[in-house]
Amino acid sequence: MTLPTNRTIHQSINRLRCDASVNIILMTATHTDNLRMYLNDMVALEREIHDAVHGQMHDERVKADPAIKSLVEKIHASVKVRLSDMETHAAALGGSPGKAVKDAVATVTGTLAGLYDRIRKHPVSRMLRDDTVALNLAATAYSMLYTTALALRDLPIANVALRHLRGIPPQVIELTKIIPDVVVRELAADNPEIDQSVVALARKNTGDAWMGAS
Repeated sequence: MTLPTNRTIHQSINRLRCDASVNIILMTATHTDNLRMYLNDMVALEREIHDAVHGQMHDERVKADPAIKSLVEKIHASVKVRLSDMETHAAALGGSPGKAVKDAVATVTGTLAGLYDRIRKHPVSRMLRDDTVALNLAATAYSMLYTTALALRDLPIANVALRHLRGIPPQVIELTKIIPDVVVRELAADNPEIDQSVVALARKNTGDAWMGAS
């Protein structure tokens, strides 16, 4: 039996080191690609929400109601901050995000199809409903980004994703509280004989449904 020489052993060790280095490089590239994908998705989604809510702020029906106006402005201010943060982190990963973001926009636009289309033709209640759906989608997307960043030990991205995730539910709750009142007012405009006293009951049972789920 021929024993391996010292030279052969060293060559084998060096080869293993090279293989390990290649694997590390490949995994790092894959991790970066995954994070970039989720960040580009968030940039696209937040841009879509930002543009829609920005348009809502200039809707005369929204401006005529102080409570709705205040809530829409609050949502707009929040999404503006989130979008800026996502753009900053996406740029920090390097590469050329232009095409990736464009592709993500196409995907998000398809996902939100029908929600923010022809906003001015929608009743305000549907407008607020669409904001609720969009924010829930954003919360889920931030949860995915947070989980990915946490698993890949990218704490800066994980922290900002968690911060934005935590900021969304309070706004969704505010929307669910105001929507019953808006729905009844719109119905009453067409038929004053409807039972307008149901607002409190609708708001309570809607809130209880969410609280019960937790």
